[in-house]
Amino acid sequence: MNTDPRIELGALNRAAAAEFSAQLAGIYEHSPWIAERTAAARPFSSRLELLAAMQAVVLAATTDEQLALVRAHPELAGKAAVRGELTAESTREQAGAGLSECSAEEFARLQTLNSDYNTRFGFPFVLAVKGHDRASVLRAFEQRLRNEPADELATALAQIERIAEFRLAERVREPMGESILAMADHLRQYSDDADALSCTYLGAAHRATAQRLCDWMRAAGLQAQIDAIGNVVGRWSCGRPNAKTLLMGSHYDTVVNGGAYDGRLGILLPIAVVEHLRHSGVRLDYDLEIIGFGDEEGVRFGSTYLGSRAITGQFDSGLLDRQDADGISLRAALLGAGLDPQAIPALARDPESLLGYLEVHIEQGPQLLDEDLPLGVVTAINGSQRFLIQIEGTAGHAGTVPMHLRHDAAAAAAEILLHTEKRCAGVAGLVGTVGRLQVPGGAVNVIPGRCELSLDVRAPEDATRDAAVADLLAEIERIGARRGVRIELEEVLKGAATPCAPMIRQALADSIRRVTGRDAVRQLASGAGHDAVPIAALTQAGMLFVRCGNGGISHHPDETLSVLDADVAALVVADFLVRLEAP
Repeated sequence: MNTDPRIELGALNRAAAAEFSAQLAGIYEHSPWIAERTAAARPFSSRLELLAAMQAVVLAATTDEQLALVRAHPELAGKAAVRGELTAESTREQAGAGLSECSAEEFARLQTLNSDYNTRFGFPFVLAVKGHDRASVLRAFEQRLRNEPADELATALAQIERIAEFRLAERVREPMGESILAMADHLRQYSDDADALSCTYLGAAHRATAQRLCDWMRAAGLQAQIDAIGNVVGRWSCGRPNAKTLLMGSHYDTVVNGGAYDGRLGILLPIAVVEHLRHSGVRLDYDLEIIGFGDEEGVRFGSTYLGSRAITGQFDSGLLDRQDADGISLRAALLGAGLDPQAIPALARDPESLLGYLEVHIEQGPQLLDEDLPLGVVTAINGSQRFLIQIEGTAGHAGTVPMHLRHDAAAAAAEILLHTEKRCAGVAGLVGTVGRLQVPGGAVNVIPGRCELSLDVRAPEDATRDAAVADLLAEIERIGARRGVRIELEEVLKGAATPCAPMIRQALADSIRRVTGRDAVRQLASGAGHDAVPIAALTQAGMLFVRCGNGGISHHPDETLSVLDADVAALVVADFLVRLEAP
């Protein structure tokens, strides 16, 4: 890989104040005072922290200074552009939005809008145009002309912050691990709950998260948009006609009171990798698409994998009428977010156009942590089978019914639990769990006459799981007969195991060996479901697990990931992408 020519963040932290300011010239248009005042706040641990410090200087400035900053920006397709007087940054940005190719009618319209806007607000219209085209620029112009003058200065300053973020990405580099964790930490602020991270599908926090992901994809050099189901999709084209596409991604919604890395690592890591590769002069010989799936957890509408199922063409249109706890249908939620439910079928990808799918995810378990390994290659995503079990015994007085005459529903449940533990122990990859155990109306002095429990059995091979389930069901029947209780079972879920593609597994293992120098590569199954499950029906899929701390805890605020592990994972993915051969 070629050397990234951008200045390294650590070098900026160490530079003399004058050099620091000179390196950041142009980040804020014709306003060197911002970098000069920011220098004293060093060191910065991430580019996002640097951006926040620079914007804090802007917001602490006087109103006259803020107005001068806004007025330092050129009009869009205005006189300075015509005379060729734009800065290099503004020239690239306006050209990227197609403003250098306006038709006569579009150019005339922009001149009128520039004049009207200046007359109304006293400063030029400022818009971060990355990701825009001429039509969307005109729409934004016309919309913001209706704003109140008191609000428009704040809007202009917010757009200037977005411009600065895009420019910093082009000027300053940072270790990929630092970038990944900084982005994940930044996204914590977008939450339905002020005291915890909860990002529910299509809520305000979810939409804000989607917009930030879209901006970061654009800053990394991808063409990005939010699709009809709420997926954030960024594409890096190799420029070859009919090139196949490698998909990468994971989900950005969370469980209630969730963690910062579950799902989101699989979006943020490839964004950081693409930025690194692009600035290193690397070009892939296939297209790369990073997808932040809008809904994997199913918290709001009770249907998992909404985002990835749309990509595979498996989206059930009947779900559009499903309602959340507030009586809002999925269709209404999509429309309220400005999305078009009728466009969902068109999101389905053609399998023939795809090279495969790679998902990077925290392990959500303790195995890598226990073995002191940063990474592992996923062999398969476990198939699972779940049951709800009801046991009807005979209630009785705890002091008057002899032990040998009892038909204790809770004792039968305890025996089922212990047998589940015994049967599933010692078989590689097989796990069995009684996750819910209740005695309805139970009392201290009453023999339980009823008990309710759940049973969840998972394994990376269906045959292993099916054999365990058959043995457990037979033993449950024997327990019922021996204890004189009636046991009813309801199967509520059965999902097949999803093997990971051998080619992707091997390529990941080879990249881990090259990057880490370790000959042995840990192979392990995933006990949890992921977007890779539905995607595997579309194209060959693989997963890379990254160690998480705190005993492997996940779906919890204490979920952790180290900078070093994130950086190693990013280096492995970069190696994988560069060496992957497209047919």
